[in-house]
This record gives sequence, structure tokens and C-alpha cells, in this order.
Amino acid sequence: MTGIELTAGHWALACLLGAVIGLDEVSWPQAMWSRPVVAGTLGGVLFGAPASGCLVGVWLELVLSRHPPFGGARHPETGAASFTAGAAYAVAGGGAPAGIVAAVAVGWAVGWTGAYSVTLLRGVTPRLVSRPGGFRGGAAALARRHRLAIVLDGLRAGLLVAALLVPSALFVRLLAAQTPGAPGAAWWPVVAGLGLAGAAGVAARGLGARARHWPALAAGCVLGTLLARVLS
Repeated sequence: MTGIELTAGHWALACLLGAVIGLDEVSWPQAMWSRPVVAGTLGGVLFGAPASGCLVGVWLELVLSRHPPFGGARHPETGAASFTAGAAYAVAGGGAPAGIVAAVAVGWAVGWTGAYSVTLLRGVTPRLVSRPGGFRGGAAALARRHRLAIVLDGLRAGLLVAALLVPSALFVRLLAAQTPGAPGAAWWPVVAGLGLAGAAGVAARGLGARARHWPALAAGCVLGTLLARVLS
């Protein structure tokens, strides 16, 4: 597949893992597997490049921290999106700066696609689990319908990864495979640097303007750098 090593078995496993990660974010068990740095790393692990997935996850963690996942706020989905982006860069990025930029863009796009798919499913689920006669089966009937809703959440995330993993990998490959002499290729490191600076600014703004928050940001940057170094 255009220089990309992606077998049917890996694709199927990615869909399954993506379903588990996406389910963690919107329904159960909410064990933080869906955080971008974790999900991106898992995407890299699947294709033998955990450091690549972790790098993309850290970028997305910084960018997406602007959208706190609580209340009625609309925000991009982080779990399945970061997993897809991390996997795409691991399988097709080749360590190129352009590939990192492409993978982060993929994560952002898949995240908003996932957010709208969640909204759509939330409108469909009540019609599937409700019955004209109400809950005549008692607690057992209610539990069955609750489990059905959880299954639908996982299925949605799995289908999202199934549909977008291959196009995401192709997009990352398209940009990462540019030769050094290609027009515009020299600009990708600059774009990557500006993107990282912007992401750090977004994270700093999310932490607030108080000086007492900056040591936590600095410590996180140091620990993230050490983790990437250990995994590489």
C-alpha cells in the first residue's frame, strides 16, 4: 500500500483497540486510556513505534487541552482520534517533521468527526433502547438496554477507526515522503516548530495565568521529553 506496511490483521486489531479506547472516553470504564498521550502511544505500540505514537499524542494533548471535557461544552473526541493519528504516524511517518504535522492535523480532523458522530449516536440511542411499554422487565430490562448503549458506543469508535485509519496513513505518507529538494519541503520543520510553540501556548493558557501553574507545565514537559527518550 504505497510503501505502508499495514496488514489486514493489524487493521482489525486497530479497530478493536480503537473501539476500547473510544468507549473509555464516552462511556466505560473511563480509565484515562483515551487521553491523547496514552491513546497515541498505544497506536504507536501497535505498529512497533511507541515513541512516534507518544510524540503525536503529546502534541495532541497540548492542542486539545484547550477543550475541557466536561459540562455541555462541545469538544473534539480525543481517544479514537489520537489513537488513529499515532498509528498513522507510526506506520507511515518515517520520523519526518512533515509527517508529525500531518498526523496532528489528522488527529484534529478525526477528533471533530468523532465528536459529531457522538452527537448523532446520542440522538439515535434513545430510540433504539426505549420501548412503548416502558421498563416492564424491571431492573434486568434496564440493565440490558444500558449494555446495548455501551456496545453502540464501542461500535461507533471502532467504525470511526476502521473508516479513517487507512486514509489517515495515506495522508501522513503523502506529506512525509517528500524529498528534501521538493518545493516547500524545507518549510515543514518551520511549520512543525510553530505548531509546537502554538500548542505549548494553548496548554499554558489552559493552565491559567497564575505563576504557580508554570512549574507543573515545566515538569510535564521534562517528563514527556524523558519518556520519549526512553521509548525511542
